[in-house]
Amino acid sequence: MILETSFILDLWDGEPRAVAKAREIVARGEPAYLPTPALFELWDGVARSDRPREETEKVRAFAENYDLMPFGEDDSREAGLLLGRLSRAGKPMGTVDVMIAGMAKARRETLLTSDRGFRQVATEIKVEFP
Repeated sequence: MILETSFILDLWDGEPRAVAKAREIVARGEPAYLPTPALFELWDGVARSDRPREETEKVRAFAENYDLMPFGEDDSREAGLLLGRLSRAGKPMGTVDVMIAGMAKARRETLLTSDRGFRQVATEIKVEFP
C-alpha cells in the first residue's frame, strides 16, 4: 500500500475515515510505504508552515514509522507514460501526483489517497479511498 500525501494529511488531521483506514491496514498486517515524492510534499509543507519546528518533528516521526519507497527508473517510465496519456486526453494531473501513481503502477501496489482526482487513473492502477 502506497500512502499518498492527501491521505497522510487527513490522517494527521484525525479525519475519521483516514484513521479507520490506517487501523484497518495495521490490523491486516499490510505493509504501507511512504513514497519519496510524498515525503517531498511534506517537507514543502514544513517550509511553508508558520510552525516549522513542530511540522519538522511531525514529518520526521511519521517517516520513521514507514518504509521509504524511493522514486526510481521504472517509476519514472510509468509516470512519464501515464502523464503523456493523460495530457493527450485533456486530463492533466499534477507532477507529484502522477509520480506517485507511476510508482503504484510500476510496483503493482495499491495507492491509498483522499484525493478524488486519482479516480482518473483507477483503470490503470488500484486506488483506494478512506
